[in-house]
Amino acid sequence: MYKHMVVAVDGSKTSLNALNHAAGLAIQGGARLTLVTVANPSEYMTLAPEFLQHESYEAAAIAGGNEVLAEASAKAKEAGVVDVKTHLLVASKGAKEMAQELVEYAVAQQADLIVIGTHGRSGLMHLLMGSFAETVMRQSSLPLLVIRSNSEENV
Repeated sequence: MYKHMVVAVDGSKTSLNALNHAAGLAIQGGARLTLVTVANPSEYMTLAPEFLQHESYEAAAIAGGNEVLAEASAKAKEAGVVDVKTHLLVASKGAKEMAQELVEYAVAQQADLIVIGTHGRSGLMHLLMGSFAETVMRQSSLPLLVIRSNSEENV
């Protein structure tokens, strides 16, 4: 079975659903989980400077990413996963670069599975928002477990 799973988390219900699935697999197989989030400073650039409580957009992104990782790590440990590590990646471009960073990290860490949640958008929303999971799938040679969200989580 799997010995080391990299789980992409972003704080959404969809990624927490993927984390729950990965935690179940880790418990059954005694696997290690590495929880990874990708902090993107450009996502904070839409905030007015007066709302930014950090010295820079990058510091805000890193702080937000660390909060996501702390919450996800606590959930994995509460579920009974013994070996949980976290890692924060910083990518300042778009989804393609973020996906590439995730895949490269998983390969470098010798993970044998990437677990990721997807909103399952289609049509115009897929065209406008893209699919991070699809981008990861196109770039990864590692096995990928994609957990689709419930339809009510897509709202």
